[in-house]
Amino acid sequence: MRFAFIAPLLLAGGFCAAASAQTMEFACPDPGTTFTYDSGVKVVARGRSGMDCNMERVGGGPFKLRALLFDNPSADGNDATAFIAALRPERLWPLEAGKKIEASYKVGGGTWTYTLAVVRYERRTGPGEKMIDTFLIEMNETGDKGQRSISRWWIAPSDKFAIRYDFSDGAGKANRAVVTEVTR
Repeated sequence: MRFAFIAPLLLAGGFCAAASAQTMEFACPDPGTTFTYDSGVKVVARGRSGMDCNMERVGGGPFKLRALLFDNPSADGNDATAFIAALRPERLWPLEAGKKIEASYKVGGGTWTYTLAVVRYERRTGPGEKMIDTFLIEMNETGDKGQRSISRWWIAPSDKFAIRYDFSDGAGKANRAVVTEVTR
């Protein structure tokens, strides 16, 4: 009788430990994998070089995706090398809930402070409306003149890619990108 009471507690504890102990080693999507966004933009994985995933925008050019978070050149064509070097987002890997890094970046006479954190491991709707496992990463950005923004990435271990990205700032700007299809 006592075992019948303890067994469910042990099982529940085991599930909690497994969920809180989830980690993801760095990996790039398999070459040839195509990600289609809700905007219609398509991106194809081309390989890996250290902590950079070599990617290509269909109808556009190649870019490197550092630590699955920051593209260089960025979507607007700007060189993000100095920004990425200051943040060193590769320090966030392997991903594990609770892991956090901080950095500062000076540009245009101002200083920006960044906190990147792996907020949690969660299940959410992914491409094809399937429930998938993801790591939620948040980046809080604060400028020395009171500017604020938050960016969120949902990294799917199964796709080795961010299946959703959200951005908003204190000035009312917002943006999002949602992967609607993955083809291999």
